[in-house]
Amino acid sequence: MATVMLDRLGWAYIGIVIGWTVALTGGMLFLYKHRQVPCVRIRRLPILFVGVILLHVYGSICLVGYILVPVFPCAAEFWVMSIYLPFGMAMFQAANSQFLYIASRQKQYVHLGALSDHGSLRQEQVQLSSQSRWGRLFRGTDGANKVDRMLVYIGLGLVVQVLLTFLIFFGSRKFHPGYGLWDLTVEGTSMEARMNCSKGWEWWLSIVWQFYWVWIYAPYQLWISRSIRDVHGWRLQTICCCLAGLPATPLWLTGLYAPQMAPVNAKFVPPSWFSACIALMEIITIGFPIAQVFKSRTLRQETLDAIASWEKRQQVHNESDSTIVGSTHSSKTGTYTAQSTETNSTWRKSMDSQKSDMFTMAALENALRTNPTPLLQFAALKDFSGENVSFLTHLADWRRAWFSPKASTAEHRHRQFVAAVRVYVHFVSLEFAEFPINISSREMKNLHQIFESAAALLVRNKSVSSSSDSATPFDNIYDDSDSTVELRSGANLHALGRANLESVSQMIELVQEEALVDVPIPEAFTETVFGPAENEIKYLILTNTWPKFVNAGCDMREQIVEKEAQTPGWLRKTVLCSA
Repeated sequence: MATVMLDRLGWAYIGIVIGWTVALTGGMLFLYKHRQVPCVRIRRLPILFVGVILLHVYGSICLVGYILVPVFPCAAEFWVMSIYLPFGMAMFQAANSQFLYIASRQKQYVHLGALSDHGSLRQEQVQLSSQSRWGRLFRGTDGANKVDRMLVYIGLGLVVQVLLTFLIFFGSRKFHPGYGLWDLTVEGTSMEARMNCSKGWEWWLSIVWQFYWVWIYAPYQLWISRSIRDVHGWRLQTICCCLAGLPATPLWLTGLYAPQMAPVNAKFVPPSWFSACIALMEIITIGFPIAQVFKSRTLRQETLDAIASWEKRQQVHNESDSTIVGSTHSSKTGTYTAQSTETNSTWRKSMDSQKSDMFTMAALENALRTNPTPLLQFAALKDFSGENVSFLTHLADWRRAWFSPKASTAEHRHRQFVAAVRVYVHFVSLEFAEFPINISSREMKNLHQIFESAAALLVRNKSVSSSSDSATPFDNIYDDSDSTVELRSGANLHALGRANLESVSQMIELVQEEALVDVPIPEAFTETVFGPAENEIKYLILTNTWPKFVNAGCDMREQIVEKEAQTPGWLRKTVLCSA
């Protein structure tokens, strides 16, 4: 009678599984606790955790296969490998797809941030309102999350996988000699029969899934994301996970079909190769964001220390009524000057002093006021937090319009309310915004009470969204009898020229304003309605995105200066560490 292999090696495997599980659980709990940290918030933790847990269960079973092979039924192994491995790998890759999705969708803020008339903002909202969530999901429009669509396709694929698994299981006599559609019974001793049961074409269904996700889909993701250079190490993590998963299938097949692997199989069963690769993937997937959390903490503390140092120097400056040699900060102009130095040590000291000045809120506000484009590009393309900077730039435009009325007070207040609702829809609303800004629940609730009902009317305006064709969201703006205007496709719209596009945007704005003409404006709506949210986002940028932006710029300039300093006869200058 077969028994489990509880020798020293067996107990060692059990200890490894327990330690592995405890460490993984601790890492997942750490990420969940810090889920609001920006570098963790952009990751789909629920999807990631589901994929990691499924793969971990499969990897743990495979690792203790040395112990369980004598007693573990072949049929049970077939079901575990046919369900846990493909579905876990699919969910794991879906979580990795969040990287590519965010990187592609964040590019919109580079264009939105440069507009003062909110034209793209209006078009995004009209496109958002043209379909329901499920309609956008299946039609693949820009308003739909590609990861969500991928989950739907994975669910459909899993249904097909389960049905085929049922067909193979009940059709093959390998798993139940008494009945089946084809006779593939396994002969030999009990142990030989058990090992041979793991061979055959029945197992290839699950391997095809694993091969597709690891050898085709993951490299394809890396190829289309080759131009992305994020500051979170997300792309590097994806590369490492791809490389870690590649050897699993070839090693498993080698262990099964290569006679030379028999001594290895006696101590390390073929499915255990999946365990080794899965362990590496989990270490990379959980370890990278954990490292980013600690890095964010360090960067935040450095920023706060730099601000405290700057405030101390300002206090000394005010008390002594003297200038600070090297680098001075002007709160009125936000400009920075530097004295030329002849030695690298003096230059580095000046650079550190300037970098400390750049970490202040005054420097951030000056950048937002004078030239926010470089910061916006960095936030959207590298830090994946473009919604924060774009929110501040649109809010600044909205506030400037508040103090320059062009109509009566009542009409101007109504137009400002409609514009504020657009800002709420695109940046704040948890229902409509693609990337809602990260503000406190208290402030989110306050803005929800003021704008949510109007936002629902604006986005779901039937006069704009009743078109059955998602590619022509502007059709209903015009009367059907007007044959001189044709807006039946994106190509026709482009052919109308910039002037007509601006008129279309104006008409969209009028239609949307008409949707809110009877909506009472809450008393809480004032020019400071977004003030608390603005302060929270500014502080978030100051302690997260802004220091990364400053460090990236200073590092690049430092490299340039050091390269110049190595060339004899060149005039060495202290490079201004500014945006």
